[in-house]
Amino acid sequence: MATTKGVTPTTVGSTKPTVVPVTTTTDDIEEDFPHIRENQYVLIHMPSGNVKMVNLKPKSQVSLGKFGTFSSNNLIDKPFGLSYEIYDQKGNIRPVRNWALATVEETNANNQNILDTAGVQKLTHEEVEKLKQEGLKGNMKHDDIINKIIESHSEFDKKTEYSKAKYIQRKRKKFMKVFTPVRPTLYSLAQFFFNKNPDKIRNMRVDTLSQIISLANIHANSKMLVVDDTQGLIVSAMAERMGGYGKIVGIHDGDHQNYDVMRYMNFSKRILESVHTIPLAKIDPNESEEEFVPRSEEEIAAMSEAELRGYERRQKVAASKAETRKLFFDGKFDGLIISSQYTPETVIKKLVPYLSGSRRIVVYSHSKEVLLEAAHYMRKSTEFLAVDITESSLRQYQVLPGRTHPEMTTSAGGGYLLSAIKIIDCPFDMSQVYSENNARRKKRRNEKEQKKLSEKKSSGEKEETSEEKPVIEEEEQKKSEKMDITEDGESTTTA
Repeated sequence: MATTKGVTPTTVGSTKPTVVPVTTTTDDIEEDFPHIRENQYVLIHMPSGNVKMVNLKPKSQVSLGKFGTFSSNNLIDKPFGLSYEIYDQKGNIRPVRNWALATVEETNANNQNILDTAGVQKLTHEEVEKLKQEGLKGNMKHDDIINKIIESHSEFDKKTEYSKAKYIQRKRKKFMKVFTPVRPTLYSLAQFFFNKNPDKIRNMRVDTLSQIISLANIHANSKMLVVDDTQGLIVSAMAERMGGYGKIVGIHDGDHQNYDVMRYMNFSKRILESVHTIPLAKIDPNESEEEFVPRSEEEIAAMSEAELRGYERRQKVAASKAETRKLFFDGKFDGLIISSQYTPETVIKKLVPYLSGSRRIVVYSHSKEVLLEAAHYMRKSTEFLAVDITESSLRQYQVLPGRTHPEMTTSAGGGYLLSAIKIIDCPFDMSQVYSENNARRKKRRNEKEQKKLSEKKSSGEKEETSEEKPVIEEEEQKKSEKMDITEDGESTTTA
């Protein structure tokens, strides 16, 4: 792996700086580099509020529909988060200023006398379309188009300041050719797929995903077990939180994993290598893995270049499978997360033995009824504590000067979570309770005898003679011999 060296100057004890070498890996530079790279996935936020996922391949054109087309080379090496404007037909872009929220002044104007009809706009449909074409050609800025439409609106001055701001915002969404590239993160991807294709991630909302990460106690240098049917959203969240430090073993249905969401996260090689996958059909300890038969040096030397590449690829796959099986069957996992199409109870019974004690289990389902049977089983079992089913609520708010209020529409639900703590049950030996050699029972018996003797002395009664003490011990021994311990741990009295 390539490295770069830097220096850190210090001036302690002398006027000359002391050179301290600092080694930084290439992966660290790529992760912290806030600029867009080629062949990277980027989320494009458009003025209409829509979001598009784009893979920036060099020397290609990116189409944003009615907002225009730009060249991918013009966006590569540009910073994330800035807004860019398409200003000509060649696909050239330039940064634009952020639109600051102006303070809205209170006025006495209202919308009572406004005639909201098509006649209030003096520009005809043909003239508006001509303005659009001029904007697409780059002959006219979008701000000039919006200002011209506002000037042609005969009722605009009668609107309130709030209505004016809404009107301008609608026109911006329609005529602006401005977009914002956003780095794909766990939050942005969860929002993107939940709004565009919620079935892909099993209707998991971003707040529910955050609850899963919190309840499962995901952290660096941990060893986690996961069953993920959200096409890799949960695995991506775990990998992002752990940062490549630790191990993630994912169990999937079928021969190959389908963690499609992971490819959009632009993970480094170190993070990707921390994720291991194993098919559900291969977690049977009685089933042996197919062994890779290595070839001799003579056979390898006789291979063609294509055959050698195939042989090396199969060798790496076999080594990876063997490592994953060893990780799984070694057990001692620090947590278990389940989001599966199968019944949660069956998956829990299969995987709980590989979990360490005092570790968290989190099960996700979009339906509460699916989790009830598993919760009933876990509450009856002696292996689980703190079994609970929860549902989180999320409400969006508009935060604007003088116009802060909850959104009128929101999602119906983001799913349910079943959480519990696995414990190691300590078996109770009944023979220890009735054993005559039990130290605590003998101690309590001696304490009672000493108490009786002290009471007799204080009341002036005659102390027991040496001949009476063996009689008391003999009676106590006869009582203890009457108690017999059966094989199932119950006490019975012998004849």
